[in-house]
Amino acid sequence: MRVDRDRTLHLEEHEAGLLRQLVDETRILLEADVPRQDPVIARLFPDAYDDPEQAQTYHDMVGGELRNEKLSALRRVTDSLGPSGRADLALDDDLASAWLAWLTDVRLAVGTRLGVTEETMGADVDPESPDAPAYEVLHWLGWIQESIIERLAPPGGD
Repeated sequence: MRVDRDRTLHLEEHEAGLLRQLVDETRILLEADVPRQDPVIARLFPDAYDDPEQAQTYHDMVGGELRNEKLSALRRVTDSLGPSGRADLALDDDLASAWLAWLTDVRLAVGTRLGVTEETMGADVDPESPDAPAYEVLHWLGWIQESIIERLAPPGGD
């Protein structure tokens, strides 16, 4: 994976394949009727209020719109990856925003399922741990996200 100065994201076939799989899993999560109490759904759609009644009213008013925004970004990412093979994506502002939104969501989902904390995020993971591959994917997704953000910054850091 690399992002060129012209903001083209280059993904090898195995990288694009893994991202396609994560996109499919994200779609299933967003389209399923998962209760708000599910830790991942609670993280992706946090309560805006501490009061349960106000929180429910907020979700009733904007929950569908937030879900639609996430699904819209997901469609852009899906379309940009294509159905198979390697992928070379020209990241205009809209596509970059969709990628960053999706990467944030998928990292939150994976991190929540792993129970990641600030301490565990920076700690070495035992390579023999059953969670080691998921941590590797989580860190890799963060690296992609950081690489895209770096390319969005104006030259010279202005």
